[in-house]
Amino acid sequence: MPPNRRDGSTSLPEAAAEPGPTERHGDRNILIVRLAEGEARGRFAAVPVARPGTADGRGRPHVVVVTFAVDGDTSYTAVDQEPKSGTLLKRLRNSRALVRVGCSTRAMTVQAAGTNAPTRKPVAARTAVTKAAAAKDRMARGLRRHWPFAVLLGLAAALRAVVLAAYRPALIFPDSVRYLQYAADFTAGRWSPDGLRQSGYSVLIIPAVLLHDMWLIPLVQHLTGLATAVLGYAVLVRFGVRTWLAAAAAIPVLFDPLQVVLEQYVLADTWTVFLVSAALAILAWPSAWQGHKGQEHKEQRGKGLGEEGRGQALRWRPAATCGLLLGVAVTLREADLIMIVAAAVYLAVAVRPRRRLVRRLATLTGCFLVPVAGYLGWFDAAHGEPGFTTFAGAFLYGRVADFASCQGLNLPAYEEPLCPSQPPAARNANFYQWDPRSPQWTFQPPPGTSRDAAVRDFSLRIARHQPLGYARAVGRDFAYGFSPVRGAGPERDSPAYLQFRIYIRPDRQADASIAALGYQPPAVRPGPAAFLAGYGRWFYVPGPVFAAALVLALAVLVATRRGRQPDARDACLLFTAGAVLMLVPPALFAAFDWRYQLPQLTLIPVAAALAAAAVGGRRGNAAR
Repeated sequence: MPPNRRDGSTSLPEAAAEPGPTERHGDRNILIVRLAEGEARGRFAAVPVARPGTADGRGRPHVVVVTFAVDGDTSYTAVDQEPKSGTLLKRLRNSRALVRVGCSTRAMTVQAAGTNAPTRKPVAARTAVTKAAAAKDRMARGLRRHWPFAVLLGLAAALRAVVLAAYRPALIFPDSVRYLQYAADFTAGRWSPDGLRQSGYSVLIIPAVLLHDMWLIPLVQHLTGLATAVLGYAVLVRFGVRTWLAAAAAIPVLFDPLQVVLEQYVLADTWTVFLVSAALAILAWPSAWQGHKGQEHKEQRGKGLGEEGRGQALRWRPAATCGLLLGVAVTLREADLIMIVAAAVYLAVAVRPRRRLVRRLATLTGCFLVPVAGYLGWFDAAHGEPGFTTFAGAFLYGRVADFASCQGLNLPAYEEPLCPSQPPAARNANFYQWDPRSPQWTFQPPPGTSRDAAVRDFSLRIARHQPLGYARAVGRDFAYGFSPVRGAGPERDSPAYLQFRIYIRPDRQADASIAALGYQPPAVRPGPAAFLAGYGRWFYVPGPVFAAALVLALAVLVATRRGRQPDARDACLLFTAGAVLMLVPPALFAAFDWRYQLPQLTLIPVAAALAAAAVGGRRGNAAR
């Protein structure tokens, strides 16, 4: 190595340097020197410290000192791939953007000739490409990396196209009629919410009602189902889950007949699951946490948060967005109120330092309450009391009717007719909940007491009088959601409406109602419907698979300890708690229906894959 001069530049021996042309920059003449290949390679390898310069998509420069090693024509730098790093280092992200990349070392400088002031010029290799070429290259790399999921997504889109062609314009359930009726009322300026079903979904479908094209509703819902799968996959890849495992976790939501057929119905189920999934994904997303990645980690440390606060300070916007989405989901289905508990527990576990926890919880709950309080106020203005529906007691009565016994129970005289007279084995929850001959619709409440309030009071008395019977009924319904075959359920309510069929069961009342709104009743195309009937008969994800995945997630949460930063284990806690809390309320307050099991397909596979990532990451750390 030639001796360095006082100014830090390197002189070049005459034998090794071949003089080239001279350029003038200001008052300096810069001599461009050509080095022999061996000499240039030796100088580069002799000083293994480089300063790579990159720029992000906005042209902002980033320079960092690295060490490198040379092997032939290739140089290598070390990259920390530990799970705690979350994402690629900033210089690697910038390099992927293909804006500008440069590299200089102190050994690669020359002395300007013919000037008093020394000048150094770094020898840099720079690549510039157009934005179009950069986007094309990123897309090609993305397809190479994510091709399994891309193939599955394409096949799932094709399946949904067949469903759209088979059942036109949409599938109708009794609830669908009310959603459409209230959406039509809203477009006409009659803004009174439904007392039986929450009206958030009716507000959501107003654009389709204004266009008077019902087929737009299932079309958008099919796209929403695909978007739900993309969200889950993106979260898993972001936390370092292998692409093939992340793609496998998306199979239920992409292909399960329960998911796809519900997307074809004018029902709120698809949207509630999407809103909850989006809220949880935003809250768990690594970039939502300050200092979660290398450079941000340094910035956080520079602000004096100390060792405890590194990588665990949640930004306020993700917390606000999560709360808002969960609140909107509640306006579609009251049972999703409990999801704020899952988000709050996650913050309590993950947020550091603790002084920030109160502020982030306030942001989360405050934004959650905005749509919830707005809906309660709207309902109060229309019905005279705040609430989501006026049928809470009716649903709970259907829950307790199949095991209720009034023996030994001190009841008000007006509630005695509510006691079921049939033997428990002969009871049908659907009859007690909806049939006009049911006791809850034939008894007379006292003056000043609403029918729903009296029925709710009776149902709560039964639950307190028979806690073991109530617990058995809840546990039985919850467990049945994981059964190998999707049968009629403990309450023997036929699931035929959630299966692909070559015909549609006639419903004169529903057909007449939607005809009054100007819509045609649903029709079936035999060819596509026959294909879908065979598909739904042979392909679905059995319940024990979801049960095993949930057990895996719970076992990892119990057996492992969290890291110092929000990681895959914390995200596993969030999605596991979300899945359980979405599945429990229907078992507590309503008769079994496969519609209520939809969160299984989305949240449980994500939780299980995150559990696998958490275990794998800790093994990797132990090995290091």
